[in-house]
Amino acid sequence: METHGLKLTEVLNRAYQAPFTTRSDFARTNAEWVAVCACQGFISTSIVGDEEFGRVWHITVMGLLHLRQLKESSNEHSNK
Repeated sequence: METHGLKLTEVLNRAYQAPFTTRSDFARTNAEWVAVCACQGFISTSIVGDEEFGRVWHITVMGLLHLRQLKESSNEHSNK
């Protein structure tokens, strides 16, 4: 699977703006993209400062950086 594209951007945006639970309809509908984001380290259920995991997907620092790159790339293509 790709590490770019509209679906990946949608999952990252959602994790950033409105974190979603592991069992939410959004997580189920986008299960493959959630898995890609998690495997790439873009989202996590890890609780900051703790060695535990929760039930909510949050964007990581690496995910924020990747999201910014995706948005910049998208803006460059739309300005051409």
